[in-house]
Amino acid sequence: MLRPRKRITKREIKEDALVTAYFRVQKFIRKYNRQLNIGFVIVVLIGVVSVLMVRSKKKAELAASGKLGIAEQFYYAPDYGRAIDELIQIVNTYSGTNAAGKAAFFLANVYFATEDYGNAERYYRMYLDDYSNSTLFSASSLAGIAACLESQNRYAEAARLYEKAGGKYPDFFEAPFFLKDAGRCYGMAGNREKSKEMYQYIIERYPESSLRHEVAFLSESLELVE
Repeated sequence: MLRPRKRITKREIKEDALVTAYFRVQKFIRKYNRQLNIGFVIVVLIGVVSVLMVRSKKKAELAASGKLGIAEQFYYAPDYGRAIDELIQIVNTYSGTNAAGKAAFFLANVYFATEDYGNAERYYRMYLDDYSNSTLFSASSLAGIAACLESQNRYAEAARLYEKAGGKYPDFFEAPFFLKDAGRCYGMAGNREKSKEMYQYIIERYPESSLRHEVAFLSESLELVE
């Protein structure tokens, strides 16, 4: 006489699947034990290196900030010779830190103040290329490069960069002043139409600006010249 077949419950099926999966995992571990050990070591090493890098960066940031505090004293004194020495050391020794970015910007300002426009432009560009994590310094660096070009009578290039500084950071408090500078340089380059466009934009975009009446007068003057 045939015995009735025992019905397998869902729980038993689940348990059987778990047992099967367990043995499969065990088999996999036995087969790839060496590779798994190597992988584990690599993961641990990556973790250790990451922790050390974070600690090293924090240490470098603290050291650079301390050095920057000293350099700023010479910068604001102003003792430009000593400021340049201190700022260059920070830029070269602590590259990648926030303090080094600020040092590059201050260094550009010092060179501009001493009419070394080549080095001024170099460090403004360094800030924009390698740091650029502050609206204040980024917008001012663009305008700084424009000022370097203007000082070398490269008016058309300067105008485009002043316009870029004002257009890229429209809510920055200096933006209308950058655009006014753009209008002036376009005029110096002989592009009166573009110059007028800058002045009109300031009137429309910044109706409360202290520059409104001045640029309105400049715009009207261009019309009279025409």
